[in-house]
Amino acid sequence: MNLRHHTLIVLVMTLTAACSKHPLPLTEQEKTTVNELTSDLKPRCVGRYLIDVPDDALSIGTTRIQGVTVETKRMSADEFTRELTAYEASLKATKNTHGYRVLYDYGQVPNTPQSRYFVTLSDLEDTADLGRAIEAYKWDAGYRIKFRIEATDSIHSEFEVRMKGTPYEVKDWKVNDVPEKTRLVLSLAANVRGRPEHEIPTEPGVCFRDGFLPRKAATGEEVSVLFALKNQPDVSFDLQSNTDLRDPQKDTLPNRLPQIKIDMKDANGRIIRAAPVSIGDIKADELLASATTEARIPGHLFTLEANTTISGALTPYLVLDMKNGGFNAFTADDLKKASLTEGEAIALWDAVSRTLRPRPNGF
Repeated sequence: MNLRHHTLIVLVMTLTAACSKHPLPLTEQEKTTVNELTSDLKPRCVGRYLIDVPDDALSIGTTRIQGVTVETKRMSADEFTRELTAYEASLKATKNTHGYRVLYDYGQVPNTPQSRYFVTLSDLEDTADLGRAIEAYKWDAGYRIKFRIEATDSIHSEFEVRMKGTPYEVKDWKVNDVPEKTRLVLSLAANVRGRPEHEIPTEPGVCFRDGFLPRKAATGEEVSVLFALKNQPDVSFDLQSNTDLRDPQKDTLPNRLPQIKIDMKDANGRIIRAAPVSIGDIKADELLASATTEARIPGHLFTLEANTTISGALTPYLVLDMKNGGFNAFTADDLKKASLTEGEAIALWDAVSRTLRPRPNGF
């Protein structure tokens, strides 16, 4: 979550009572904690950017390239072969209860060893056969990389034949984007590479968790990776890069700030810091708040926003969020206390957020 919309602050978070305007100096224990957390920061690649995080941080991510969802999983080549063989067999054996075909096309991605693709009914139990799912799987460098997008084919639809002459017939609707979307998925699968987190590519392209897609700067890239501290997973950084998302000027952080302050005052809350910042060539806006988190414990939510009104292939919409005392995929279901003090959280934020930078030759 980030602070793009002040209503989320009011509805999701009850902000804590106001304290001193300037943070107190760190205690010796806090200095020790911060030094331990920042002593081994290593670069991680997200989209076309780099950020330094603790080397042992846990991570999880989401990726969409030109509307295609990308998922990764670490596995051996033998595991990949067994999984895809079983998946193909299950598709061939599956029967749609309404008699529609389930598997339309399948095979190896052209010129791509250790790969498979499938064109199937998008919902295997669907009452019509208009929807298709196009999937491709590739194993590379220890990772299974999966691509999926949905498509529509009314031209070769048995459902359309059945509806002919009935009130449900749609005479002027002729759509088939399966071929072009299949070409897109096969192209992505052919070019993608598996990538350990510590590996930083040196050529233009998009990094995502466990993978890299070489290509020139382009729109249609949406990548998000969350990094959680290994021993304090309620402390996390979430970096989002999106070439196609763009806010109107009225929704920039500075223009939302007056209303945010009103809402925080009504909620007896507090802003720690709010100002424009420059991180290298990145011009951004920053907001640090002390708050009761969704875990119902006192904690913190910090956010940095850049390129929100000018996003594009060369200037992706960037948002970096940090939570202290928040839930994510790595936390327990019940949090008793935020792991960091306010001073520790601010110091960690300042150390990590100021490392955000474009990856050399990334664009």
